Amino acid sequence: MSAGVSQPHDRLFRTVFSDVEEAALFLRAHLPAAVANRIEWPSLRLIETSFVDEALRDSESDLLYAAQMKESETECLLYLLFEHQSQPDGWMRFRLLKYMCRIWDESFKERPEQSELPPIVPVVFYQGERAWRYSTEFVELFAESVRAYDFLPRFAHYLIDQSGLAPEEVKGGLKAKVAQLLMMAAYQKRMQEALRLAAPLMAQLTRGGGLNYVAVFVVYLAATQERRVVNEFAAQVRQYAPETGGDMLTYAEELRQEGMQEGLQKGLQEGLQKGLQKGEIKGKVETIESLLAVGTQWSLITRATGITPEEFERLKAEVRGLKADRPLEGDPM
Repeated sequence: MSAGVSQPHDRLFRTVFSDVEEAALFLRAHLPAAVANRIEWPSLRLIETSFVDEALRDSESDLLYAAQMKESETECLLYLLFEHQSQPDGWMRFRLLKYMCRIWDESFKERPEQSELPPIVPVVFYQGERAWRYSTEFVELFAESVRAYDFLPRFAHYLIDQSGLAPEEVKGGLKAKVAQLLMMAAYQKRMQEALRLAAPLMAQLTRGGGLNYVAVFVVYLAATQERRVVNEFAAQVRQYAPETGGDMLTYAEELRQEGMQEGLQKGLQEGLQKGLQKGEIKGKVETIESLLAVGTQWSLITRATGITPEEFERLKAEVRGLKADRPLEGDPM
């Protein structure tokens, strides 16, 4: 099954890691101890913005956080760039520097009188199919013969490369672990094992007054896996939490029905638009007749086309009139 969800990786990443508690657990687990131990993690807050180029939104997502540093009055920024393209990109370091400069530009809007730039901790989170083979040092984008020059910009980013990670090695909080496992399965990296480990974690998700993460994860599964895989995974979850597994099947079926209706409406609208462009009433009538023949309800047809049963009868009569007025082939004009 494949639901019509645009940019599913981006949506899952931004939904799960916009939760600062999940983000703090995830980043703390992956950053070097020397960096992680300098940050007051309870102070972590999300800054609602994005710096990714519009043309790259299908392959990159980003989140920006701010946190107080220990033993200092300085607040640092943590920039998490999610690379969800299948292969690593050597020029990512160049884009990362552009994004960091945009972050510093934005800092002047909030603090126009600042005398120092806020430090940025750049983190690249990569979930592609091939291992990340490029250096994390920006200066290595230059020819080796000039890298020692002191006028070149220098910084290194932290890398979370999950291309070869075993499913049992994922780190972070409950929701972040589920998200990582489902993304692994989407990239077909040990899919069965990833889903097997995700099932008991899904069963631990509790209902509350906030975001329904069971529904969030089902939407992602429906967009990235066949219907059979979604149903089998829901059955695994039911072994640990019957109610949660049942909810998953309900959400999946609702998505399937919505996807069918959206696809049907899109097809109707495109077909009818072509008919309008050609000025062909006959094309509209034939499209609707085909839908009625397979049992499509009038409520859906009217919602997609604006044509009521009464209007349809008028169009059919008009088509019959056009046929009656048209001379038969071979008849004298």
